[in-house]
Amino acid sequence: NNAVQLWEAETGRLLFDLAGHTGPVNSVAYSPDGLTVASGSADNTVRLWDVNTGRLLRTLEGHTGSVRSVAFSPNGSMVASGSSDRTARVWDTSSGQSLRTLEGHTGPVRGVAFSPDGRTLASAGFDDIVRLWSVGSGDLLRTLEGNGGWVYSVAFSPDGRTLAAGGGDGTVRLWNSKSGTLLRSLEGAAGMAR
Repeated sequence: NNAVQLWEAETGRLLFDLAGHTGPVNSVAYSPDGLTVASGSADNTVRLWDVNTGRLLRTLEGHTGSVRSVAFSPNGSMVASGSSDRTARVWDTSSGQSLRTLEGHTGPVRGVAFSPDGRTLASAGFDDIVRLWSVGSGDLLRTLEGNGGWVYSVAFSPDGRTLAAGGGDGTVRLWNSKSGTLLRSLEGAAGMAR
């Protein structure tokens, strides 16, 4: 229904119905302090919401395609977004300003994740590649190829040394985030159709 709903986990009570997107909501993420929710939508925007009041804080505009993934930096000062426009963006959460536009994917960007130190952003998409970027400079640090199909999601381990990539072939691949070496493939899930 193009809205984000916040629920009280203990009681199941609906707290807020965050309406404002004009397209389906594809992704949501809480800020590390739990005070803000980011939502990414098919209306090509990221919206930031106040958890305590349900108020819209700001709308982040600049993508030209559906926003498929959002993630906060560890300190909450930035939010990243991945889009069907084949880019990832890094935004300043206080001002709403776009800090970086990361270009290089040849298909929609489906997943984004910050490293635990906030210095690296992983982006993954339907070009079968995971890219690691310097958040500070926007430089491409390395590409992780050999994911066996579309990559739907990425996540760093708590120490930042390992990156998990969930692929459309039903395999999770674990990569050394510093060297780009494939450490292990975890198989067993049925693959998703392209």
